[in-house]
Amino acid sequence: MHTTINKPMFLQATWNAPANIHTCITTSVNNFNIASHVNDDPLKVANNRTKLGEILPASPLWLNQVHSTEVVQYSTSSSITPNADAIYSEEVGKPCLVMTADCLPILLTNQNGDFVAAIHAGWRGLINGIIEKTIAQLSNYQAKQMVAFIGPAICQKCFEVDNIVFTEFKEKDPETCKYFILGASPDKYQADLRKIAELKLIRLGLLEKNISNRDICTKCNPQWFYSYRTNPKTGRIATLIWKD
Repeated sequence: MHTTINKPMFLQATWNAPANIHTCITTSVNNFNIASHVNDDPLKVANNRTKLGEILPASPLWLNQVHSTEVVQYSTSSSITPNADAIYSEEVGKPCLVMTADCLPILLTNQNGDFVAAIHAGWRGLINGIIEKTIAQLSNYQAKQMVAFIGPAICQKCFEVDNIVFTEFKEKDPETCKYFILGASPDKYQADLRKIAELKLIRLGLLEKNISNRDICTKCNPQWFYSYRTNPKTGRIATLIWKD
């Protein structure tokens, strides 16, 4: 990732995407929260969204993210905010956006830049198939031609879960167990969500060389990002993608 010209407020993905694909990652710098559901000042949030909109080709379709496996296609035909945790578009200039504060933001396109997609993946989304369902919606495109970017999210050393979460992964997807290590206390594990997501993408047909997965931790970098594990009342960053 790198900052835009002399403005650390916005970051961009560094990945193997074609030139017609554009990305933006907001940060917590200057309290730039873009989420309206975290008891922040509504006027401030609206102002931040306006500032974000100034660099976008169109308004993003905001999602009501509920840790589901629902995937929607970008549409301006409805005034209802969809309950979904992934969004895609094949149209030019339609920004797909997800909000995160420790969960994984995952961006997808292909080597021709035919589509864009954004996924919000916490541990619930990962185990229940949000990545798989998003790729299934993009079945017109070959997975081996896709490229993926896994953005800022909580790292393994900062993400502790209990035995119930570990057991669910063990029962539903035993191969993911290698990405859990024992925590500091009994019946606690530290989970590597990034590696679990990468494993799933590779199993779905993406090539490892086409997956950008740098370990940039939201909890370890409070000067840049919001972290729910640090503060449950925190704001959210936005990760966006669109095509020319």
